[in-house]
Amino acid sequence: MALARIKSFIDTSLKTVSTPLDRTVNLEPEVGIRIVHSINEKALHVTVLGARHLPQNFGFTRVNSYVVKVKLIPGKEKFETTSKNESWPQWNEEFTFPLRKETKQKFGKTKVVEEEINGSRFIVATLYAVLEDKPLIATEKKEEKASSPTKESPKKGSKKKDGQGASSDNQEPTKNKLFGQFFNKGTDKSAETAATERKLFDKRRTVGATTISLDPKNFTGKPPKPKHPSDVSTGDMWRPLRPIASGISGAEERKENKKGQVELSLCQEKTNKNEEGSERLILSLHRLKCSLQTMHEHEALKGQMYIKMSVVDNGRVTHFWKSDRFAPCVSMKFAPDLARVVADNPYQGALKDVSFVVKFVSKNKLGKKTTVGHFAIGPDVGGTYGEQWKQALAKSGQQIMKWQAFE
Repeated sequence: MALARIKSFIDTSLKTVSTPLDRTVNLEPEVGIRIVHSINEKALHVTVLGARHLPQNFGFTRVNSYVVKVKLIPGKEKFETTSKNESWPQWNEEFTFPLRKETKQKFGKTKVVEEEINGSRFIVATLYAVLEDKPLIATEKKEEKASSPTKESPKKGSKKKDGQGASSDNQEPTKNKLFGQFFNKGTDKSAETAATERKLFDKRRTVGATTISLDPKNFTGKPPKPKHPSDVSTGDMWRPLRPIASGISGAEERKENKKGQVELSLCQEKTNKNEEGSERLILSLHRLKCSLQTMHEHEALKGQMYIKMSVVDNGRVTHFWKSDRFAPCVSMKFAPDLARVVADNPYQGALKDVSFVVKFVSKNKLGKKTTVGHFAIGPDVGGTYGEQWKQALAKSGQQIMKWQAFE
């Protein structure tokens, strides 16, 4: 009877509890974003509304504050909010991304190009937690060990050694002044500011990121206080913060890894319908999807990337296509009519010895090449790579589209 009464009391108390209107049932970390497209100003106005359900501790360290970084991809502009020391921070800070870009031409001339919003461009919002200096649990043993040499040092040290130490300490600032005079180096203040900035950067921990596609279909409403009658808005959107390695929406459906993946079409067609053995396989590149983690890693190297597709016949490369170099990005589209490579079949059965190799390569400023990922499509390859090959041979004349991940 006692257990039944306790159970009924818990059920009735849970039913009477009402959640506030601004809270959601989902307790995952979320960030609020509003995007306004100003056609007259040729700009995007991104407002960071706030965040909720944020973690207060990272391991044994308490969180001091939170910061949100907003970036337009592809693009170089990025902005950060002010730090807020709340688990449910509210910023309501607006940032402007211009959609006009100046391109330099020959003889020092510049041309202004107006960029349009489309589904291949994204707004990425990344939330960082700034940790405190002291952990939650202080270790007394380490403090005792650290204090013991300071107590013993005056007993062991003599007057002469103290004098020598003082003279050496006095010599250090004079040396810094001489270096500053002859080599135009900054004072100790610049070094101190750099050290403090580095400490602040080391204290940051990434809570997660979210990507918002700039598809015109998402801009269906009007902003609360429009500056122009033609302004359109996405409204207040609350998006969950995902791990930065899988910041792209729909990554789980495409089984995306952090290296990235490409959308390819493979088609077998005949050049002459009457002749046997006149088939050829055409591999075309449509789109590239990459994770935020890979993009940030190669952005730090300040390099460029490209994709290379090759035809390998009996271990020898017969044909290849290589894209132009591009900056690290999350998404990129290609023209399949131009981004393609062809494997000819001069006699029947020759395709058994042919395969395609696709590489994703990064090249830094010094010219060093590093392969981000690669894969092969052919008759002796398993998984989705082999399925695309078999389907293309079985369905002659049809384009077999597949998302293939880099290994």
